[in-house]
Amino acid sequence: MHPSRVSAWAIVSLCLLGLCACTFSDSPFRAREERVLTTDHAPRSPIRVTTANGAVEVVADAQRQDVQVVARLTAVGSTQEEADARLAATQVRLERLEDGTLAVDVAFPEERRGSEGCALQILLPDAAGAAIKTSNGGITLRGIDGEGRAETSNGSIRITDQAGRVTAWTSNGRVEVTSPGDEVEVKTSNGGVEVLGFTGPVSVRTSNGNVSCRGADGASGALTIHTSNGSIKLDLPASFAGRIAASTSNGSIRTSGPGVSAQGDNRSKIVQIGDSGPDGVVSTSNGSVTVTVRSE
Repeated sequence: MHPSRVSAWAIVSLCLLGLCACTFSDSPFRAREERVLTTDHAPRSPIRVTTANGAVEVVADAQRQDVQVVARLTAVGSTQEEADARLAATQVRLERLEDGTLAVDVAFPEERRGSEGCALQILLPDAAGAAIKTSNGGITLRGIDGEGRAETSNGSIRITDQAGRVTAWTSNGRVEVTSPGDEVEVKTSNGGVEVLGFTGPVSVRTSNGNVSCRGADGASGALTIHTSNGSIKLDLPASFAGRIAASTSNGSIRTSGPGVSAQGDNRSKIVQIGDSGPDGVVSTSNGSVTVTVRSE
C-alpha cells in the first residue's frame, strides 16, 4: 500500500505501512500503530510541529521530492476495545497555512489522556525555519535553514547544521548544538550542554551538568553561561575578542592561549581576550572554568 497524498487545509488520509501489535496492561489498556503520510513540498517554507509524549525528528533530505511523516501513536483505554477505538479516531494532521508554513499536529478524540502520545519522524527536501514542541521526548533537527526552535521536557535536544538562530529549551535533558549559523540560546536542567562550531553569541543556562562550547574560526559575540554542579570549558579561536567575568565556588579558573590575560583570584577572574569585544559572564558552582584560545 502506498502513502497517500494530501492537499492543503485537509486532514491527511492515512496509509498504514505497518501495524504494531497492541500491548496490554491491567490499567490502562494500550493500542499502538505506525502511520506513514506524505504531502507536497513547498520549497523554502517553514515547518511547525506540535505533539506530546513522543520524540520528534525533522531532517532535510535533498533527495526527496515530497514531505514524509512517520507517526508512531499510542492510545489508552479502560478496555482494549476503548483503546483501539481511540487510536482509530486519532488524527495526524498536515495543514499548509496561508503563510506557507506546514503545520503538523496530532488530535486525539476528546481530551488526550496522560500516557497517550505520538512520536514523529519528518523527512523533507528543505525548510526555512522550524518550530518544534513536544513533551517526554527528545527533539532532533538536522540541516534546516532559518531559525530553529525546539521545546520539550524530559528529553534531549540535538540540533545540527541549523542555518540560523537556535533556541533550545528542555528539562531533565542534554542539549547538543553543532554548527549553528547564528546566535544560540539554551535552557535546560539536570543536563549537560555542548555547543560546537558556534559563530555568534551564546547563552546557556543549566543545572547539574557540564557545559562545553567551541567557537568556529571567526566566532564573535558575548558568552553568557551559567551552571551548577558542573564544569565549563570554552575553546575559542584566535580571532575571538571580548571580556569574560568568570566565577566559581569549589573549583578553579584556568586560562591559556595567545592574547589572553586574567586578573583576580582562583574563584573570580576577569578574562580579557584581545583588545576589545563584548562583555560575557561565565559562572558555576562545584566545578572548574577553563578558557582556552587556540593558536592560528
